[in-house]
Amino acid sequence: MSKKDWLYYLLLTSSAVLWGSSFIFTKQLLNVAEPVTIIFSRLLIAGFLFLLICLLFFRKDMKIERQDIPTVFAFSCFEPFLYFICETYSLTRCDASVVSIIVATIPIATAFLSMFYFKENFTRLNMFGIFVSFTGIFIMLSPAFLNATISALGVLLAFGAVLSSVGYMFFLRKLPEHYNPVVIITYQNLIGLVLFTPLVFLLTGIHELPIQIGALFSVPYMYYLVSLAILCSALAFMFYMQGMRHFGVGKANTFTNLIPIVTAILSFFLLQEQFPLYKIFGIIIVITGIFLVQKKTSKM
Repeated sequence: MSKKDWLYYLLLTSSAVLWGSSFIFTKQLLNVAEPVTIIFSRLLIAGFLFLLICLLFFRKDMKIERQDIPTVFAFSCFEPFLYFICETYSLTRCDASVVSIIVATIPIATAFLSMFYFKENFTRLNMFGIFVSFTGIFIMLSPAFLNATISALGVLLAFGAVLSSVGYMFFLRKLPEHYNPVVIITYQNLIGLVLFTPLVFLLTGIHELPIQIGALFSVPYMYYLVSLAILCSALAFMFYMQGMRHFGVGKANTFTNLIPIVTAILSFFLLQEQFPLYKIFGIIIVITGIFLVQKKTSKM
C-alpha cells in the first residue's frame, strides 16, 4: 500500500468523522429550528462562503463545460436536495435506528453500481467485507431496532435516501476529474440552496422562518450551524470526492459506515449517552469489514 493510498484513506476517514459529527450539531440545533430550516441555513452559509473563496482564489476554474452542466445539476438534485428530504422526513415516521440501518445499505447498493456499470474491480473478499461492515452496523443498532417504531411511508422515504445517494454517486462519478473540487462543492451547495428555498418557505411559513433563522444565528447555536455548514456540507464532501476519484465509488463509500461509529463515540463523550459492550463489538466488525473491502486479491 503506497503513501498516496494512505493519504486518501485519511481523507475518506476524515469525511466520515465530519459527517458523523453532523448529528451532534443537528441535535443541538433542533432545539430552536425545524429540520428544513437547518438544512437551508447550512447550505446558505456553505454556498456563499465557498462562492467567495472561488471568486477570490479559483475564478479561472469556475467554468463548467456545457455538456457537464446537466451532470452537476443532477447530482446536486440527488444530494443535498432529495437525500436530505428523504432522510429528514423518514425520521419523522420511523425511529432513528430503523432509518440508520436502511441508510447503511448504501455501500452495498453503490458496490453493485460500481461493479456492473463502472466496471470497478471487486473481489469476493471485498464484497464479503461490505456485508461484514453492514452486519456491524446492524449489531450496533439492533437493540433499538427491535423496539422501534416503523411505518411503511418512513421505510419508503429511507430507501428514497438510499436511491438518492446512489444517484448522487452515479452522476458524480460521471463528472470529468479535471474540475476543481472546491468549485464543484460550491455549485452543489448553491444548487441545493436554490431548490430548498421555496420548500423552506412552504413548510416553515413566511412569518416563522425569520424567527427560526434568528435563533440559529444566536450564540451558542451559531457555532453549531457554522460547523455544520463548513465542516459537514463543504469539507466532508470535498474530502470524499478526492477519495472517490482515487479508489472508485464502491470502495470509497464503505467508509460511510464509520459515520454511526463516530456519532456513537461523540454522543458518549459530549451528550453522556450510553456506550454498551455490543456497540464496541459492532464497531470492531465494521472496521474489519472496511479493511476487507480495501484488500487487493484475485478478481471476482
